[in-house]
Amino acid sequence: MTEGGPPGETPRTPHPLRALSIGTAIAVVLSVLLFLGLARSSPVGPTSGSSLRPVPSTGGVVPVGSPAPDFTLPALSGGSPVNLDALGRDRHRAVVLNFFASWCEPCRLETPLLAHTAAAERAKGSSVQFVGVDVHDPTAQARRFVSQAGVGYPVATDRTLAVTSGLYGLSGQPQTFFINRSGVVVGHVLGPLDASTLAVWLDRLSGPAPAS
Repeated sequence: MTEGGPPGETPRTPHPLRALSIGTAIAVVLSVLLFLGLARSSPVGPTSGSSLRPVPSTGGVVPVGSPAPDFTLPALSGGSPVNLDALGRDRHRAVVLNFFASWCEPCRLETPLLAHTAAAERAKGSSVQFVGVDVHDPTAQARRFVSQAGVGYPVATDRTLAVTSGLYGLSGQPQTFFINRSGVVVGHVLGPLDASTLAVWLDRLSGPAPAS
């Protein structure tokens, strides 16, 4: 006698179409659960308590030794647009290019340091130009943050991430590029700068221009 059925009855096998339907339903449910899990773990907007914030990146990070991609973005202050080459290479000036956001926790410590250092550099006649790019930030909130930090250098706003991720390939803030007077990236720091690291880079940028 066959276990689980009447005497003499052979076990039934699932109908192929029924098995296919069950398998498809399970796959759909798993796909939906996976999508929801990724959506929860990969936020794209500013949230409190974040540090290096994930934003969509369309390519690799600009490498050291390559020309810094030029860009023109609206000024956060609402004045003339901010153009990188016009502030740096065209005037034969080195540039400290900082990407930040008001909702980025490390930026709240780093930005006042950059503001203070930039003012001190101007006071002693340094030609190094500081440039900020505010990333994916509500305008009023960003302006308040920059004002409270004492920033006096040009700050652009990149609400669409066209420069931050599209040109520079970045996926978090803060990040800083050090660009020499020829417009070439000579350094890149991921995460907040401290005073000693910034001083080392400023000394290097202020040195003699490399022989052409």
